[in-house]
Parts: sequence; structure tokens; C-alpha cells
Amino acid sequence: MSAGDELSPIDGRYRDEVASIRDLLSEKGLFYERARVELLYLKALESARVFPIDAPNFDPETVLKSLPSNWYEEVKGAEKNVGHDVKALELVLRKKLDELGYTKLSPIVHLGLTSDDVNNLAYARLLLKSMREVVKHYSILVGLLSELAVKYEKNPMLARTHGMPAEPTTFGKEMAFFSWRISMRVRAASKIKPYGKLGGAVGNHNALVFLRPDFDWILFSQSFVRSLGLDYAPLTKQTVPYEGSSDMLHQLMLLNYITQELARDLWTYNMLGLVSFERKGVSSSTMPHKVNPVDLEDAEGQVDASNSLLSTITYKLVQTRLQRDLSDSPVRRLLGQAIAHSLIACDRVIKSLQYMRVNTEKMADELMCHPEILSEAVQVSLRLQGDEKGYEKVQQGIGELELIRKLVKGELGERLSDLKPTNYLGIAPRLARLAVEESQIALKEAQASIASWPQ
Repeated sequence: MSAGDELSPIDGRYRDEVASIRDLLSEKGLFYERARVELLYLKALESARVFPIDAPNFDPETVLKSLPSNWYEEVKGAEKNVGHDVKALELVLRKKLDELGYTKLSPIVHLGLTSDDVNNLAYARLLLKSMREVVKHYSILVGLLSELAVKYEKNPMLARTHGMPAEPTTFGKEMAFFSWRISMRVRAASKIKPYGKLGGAVGNHNALVFLRPDFDWILFSQSFVRSLGLDYAPLTKQTVPYEGSSDMLHQLMLLNYITQELARDLWTYNMLGLVSFERKGVSSSTMPHKVNPVDLEDAEGQVDASNSLLSTITYKLVQTRLQRDLSDSPVRRLLGQAIAHSLIACDRVIKSLQYMRVNTEKMADELMCHPEILSEAVQVSLRLQGDEKGYEKVQQGIGELELIRKLVKGELGERLSDLKPTNYLGIAPRLARLAVEESQIALKEAQASIASWPQ
């Protein structure tokens, strides 16, 4: 339950809505993933027989599951004493290993590592785990848009460019447009993997090479990083090159912007009376008649919040002073909030689509009130039959379009005489179907890609 004193609405007003990523991207979740990385590294050292230790029954997941209910509080208490979060975790893990009888392993916890060896791997894995939720939510959105695309693929409506009547389209094709774009970004994000590294304080494996100069630490590090579901970065500073993570977050920014555009378009269709939304609760404290598209407006604001954070994270992470500075640390901690706002935006649009009603009759009636939108068909027909001034004739005689189009003769003229705003659709229905097909292919590829991501 919210206490009402949270500074961030993610931990207050929207807390329940982002439960699926809270355990992952919270401070406690970060420490838990750090602990997993430390223990998996310990197991890798033991299995590789790098040092004279033998603990064949050691299982990192068993150790994690055996942590007491107050383990996090214990780590934070240790952090107050030593003033370093990763070192505090190391001390708690050593104590736990001793309790479990792994006294031979206890001294080599975090051996040869720097804090960012653990942090970069933990954050990268958490990013992949949370992006799985992103794929899940946006796949639902694509599914709803695809259903609308198929259902309304032949239902004509007036398209507007610059806000003014342009040409006919279909509502289905316009929904398919967003289905396709979102699915393309979901697929693109799913094909990216963050970089991971082991390498010590400046990326050269100094301590580990000193301990075992005859051992292939590059091969060991490569194998370990890839076993965590990440791409291995052989050349690093203390920090890993963050281009992989930044690429993934940039795809999320694009997803956000596409979703925001969709929300704005639906908002505008609602304003024009072409769609409407079922009444859900109170829209105004004083005007009982109001049914406001508040979820769409909320989604727009959530995107602004998400992308402002994502932009900072995305571009901050790719730079550091010399071999390391800590200016990225507070920025990385914003990852959970940034992704949470994105998921809320997506869910708000999903909710709106579920409550949306499409007024196909008004769409058709509006088209018939704008016969001038056939002017393009008339001018290209005149020009095709040899009238080089066809465009100018139509432009100057829009009010007499019916008379002008009778100047077109032959089979083209016959088809032009039968043309109405409601059937001047080009291949909009076909495009709607094509977009839906490609969207489903993209989502299947995305699901195949994320199957290899950390659970």
C-alpha cells in the first residue's frame, strides 16, 4: 500500500501498475541481481579450476534462495558501516557462504573484480529482464491494433494532412500503420544485447593476470559474460561500452514516441466524433456530461516523462572521464522509473482501445461532405489524356469539379464518373492486411529472440 509520502508517482500513484518490474528494477532488485552475478562468477572460477579450490556442490541459486528475509536490510546496514554498496554485499555474501559451509569460497568472493564488473553485468541483465515486459505489453497493443485493422480495413474515412481534408483512407489502414511501426521497433529492440565485461579496475585484468599469468582470462571472461545472456566487450575502461544498452533504450524511446503519436491521433478522432470512449467513472468534477479521453492524455504525459529520463540515461552512459567516474551512477538508478512510465503509457492506450467505439457512419458521412477530395483523381486524369494544364484547371475550378471531370473521356472518364469519396481508397484495405501480416511475423521473431534472455 502507498503511504502517500513517496516522492515518485511510480512508487505511489502508479505503484500497482508497474508491479511486474518493481521487483526487478528496485534497489532491492539491483542488489539481488548483483548477488547473483557475484555467485555465478564464484562458480565459474571454481568450475574452471583457476585457483586451488574445490566446491563441486556449490550452487549459486541455492545460496540465493537461502538468504534470510532480512538480507537486504543486512546489506544496507553493512553499507552504512563501510560506505560502499558493492563491498557491503560482498561482506554479507561471505558471511552467508561461511554459514553454509563454503569456507573455501568465502575469501575469493569478488576476487579480482571492480565494482563495475558486477554492476555492468547486473544492470544489463535487469535491462533485458525488464525489456521482456516491454515486449509483452507492446505485443498486446500490436494485437489490439491488428484486430482493428482487419475489422475496419474497408471502412472509409477522411484523411487529413496539415489538419485539413486530404484524401480518403480507411480506419483499418490507419490502425495497421501503428501496428506495423510498433512491431518493427519491438523486433528491433529484441535483437539487441547489451555489452558485458570483466576486466578489473581499468579493463586489463591486472589483478587476475597477476594471480594466474598463464590462464586465458579473455576466454574465461568471454564465456562468463555470454553465459549471462550478454555480448562480450573485450576492450573496456573500468566501465563497459554502453552502446548496446543505449541502442536498446533508444528503441524504447522510439516505441514511446510512436505510442504518443497514436494517442494523439485517437484523441483527435475522438474530438471529431469519429470514435468515442465508454464512460468510466467521472470525467469532470462539475460537468456531468463530460466523457474525456483522459487515458490518452495520460499516455502522452507518461511518454514525455519516460523519454526525458531515457534520453538522459541513453546518452549519459556512453561517456566517462578517463577510465572511470561516478556521474553515471545516479543516472543508471533512474532506469526503473523510465521503463515504468513507458509501460504505463502503453497500458493507457491499450485501455483506451478496449473502451473505444468506432463511428463508421459518421466517417462515411464526413467523406461525402467533402467532394473536393476527388480533385487529385480529376487532375491526374486530365493530365494523362494530354492536358498539361489539368492541375491548374482543377485548382482554379474546385467549385465546378463535377463539370471538370466530365472533360475526361473514354474508359478513364467512365471510371471517374463512378468515383465517390467513399471508394477512392487506393489499396488501403490491402495495406492494412499486409501490415497485420508483417506485424505478426515481427512479433514472432521478437519472441524467438527474447527466449535467450535471462529469466
